[in-house]
Amino acid sequence: MTAREIAVKVLRDVELNKAKSDTVINNYFNQSSLERVDKAFAMEMVYGTLRERAKIDHIIEQFYNHDYKKMDVDIRNILRVGVYQLFYLTKVPKWAAVNESVELAKKMRNQFLGNLVNGVLRNISNNIETINFKVKGGTFADQIALQYSHPKWLLERWLSRFSLQEAQDLMTSNNTPPKISFRINPLKTTLAEVERMLTEKQVAYQKSLLENFIIPEKFFDMEELLKMGYVSVQSEAQAIACMLLGAQPNERILDMCAAPGGKSTFLAEQMHNTGAILALDLYGNKLQDLMQLAKTLGISIIETTKCDARTFQPQEKFDRVLLDAPCSGTGVLSRRAELRWRLSPNDITAMAKLQRELLDNATRCVKDEGVIVYSTCSIELEENQQLVDAFLYDRPDWMIQNAKEVLPPSLHHLVNAQGAVEILPHRHHLDGAYAVRFVRR
Repeated sequence: MTAREIAVKVLRDVELNKAKSDTVINNYFNQSSLERVDKAFAMEMVYGTLRERAKIDHIIEQFYNHDYKKMDVDIRNILRVGVYQLFYLTKVPKWAAVNESVELAKKMRNQFLGNLVNGVLRNISNNIETINFKVKGGTFADQIALQYSHPKWLLERWLSRFSLQEAQDLMTSNNTPPKISFRINPLKTTLAEVERMLTEKQVAYQKSLLENFIIPEKFFDMEELLKMGYVSVQSEAQAIACMLLGAQPNERILDMCAAPGGKSTFLAEQMHNTGAILALDLYGNKLQDLMQLAKTLGISIIETTKCDARTFQPQEKFDRVLLDAPCSGTGVLSRRAELRWRLSPNDITAMAKLQRELLDNATRCVKDEGVIVYSTCSIELEENQQLVDAFLYDRPDWMIQNAKEVLPPSLHHLVNAQGAVEILPHRHHLDGAYAVRFVRR
């Protein structure tokens, strides 16, 4: 499979099966023999097309005379990837973007649909200067939503909370390819040793805001270190929630929604691989992946249980509980661009209900003197501050411990007036996230 074919198949799986883009693309990479440069090209096409989908569809619909929504899904995504190359990848010659798309349509479907792709893309390529980026009869919000390739309802939600400029800054941040951070595994190596190895290989990287994290310029430069278990991929924002928990050696820790395993394994590293961590998840295959990651990292203190964390009842209560709850993911739209097209306002309400049920059960799983950290990768108030306020109103026996009492001073700028970690992508240049530490009064 070529990079373009993989990109189209990933987009199909994301659209039809509601799959996670990063999971699907890695599955296709494992089935292929693509070189690093081609893998990077495939990733650029997938994530770029997902981010700019509203604009891309707006362009195609100006040159396609039938019902675009009824178009064959693979042909639609071939056209999307072709338009992305025409408008956003200046290093790809226009003739190549068109010709390769046509050949792919012939291969995946037939000559007739190949001719259709040829006609649409050549027409777009020859008329780029005439393309209209206005929503006919649309409101001001319609125009801004199209300009930044976001759903109108999400923009209007943010405009009720932020100024227009700040909402635009947020959407710009969501459309910026994210940096990928790697956590150094202290059970196998040191930051200094990893930096030495990268310097020897002339790999460009930068230091992270967090100790023992680095950010390489190119993801695939880290492949060898990943296989050795010297490093693992982890979002800095997600790591901060783990730091807020403050797990100590020889404690018993519960990770309530553990997949894909970055949090459980970071906690194990913080605990010097002593004590016990129980990782819960609804899906057994995800727990298998978690255990494979733990094995690669040399971690032996994690056990897994497949169950619904809302109803889990432990035989013995835990010293600390981490609840990184399922959420809308509006803080990671740069990393998971497909979510913006998949979410609806009702999803946020449903998520808040689920999150509250999980948090209530967390209180039944922790010792009286224990700690709970509740976190999300959402920036929506219903999933964060409003949920916490309602919880504390109903449960006056619990209180927030200010995150500044736990986190190093270098992270205090991420702590809000209520004592919770609140990260906004456009302000802090990290994934959006929220984390709060609860203790009993």
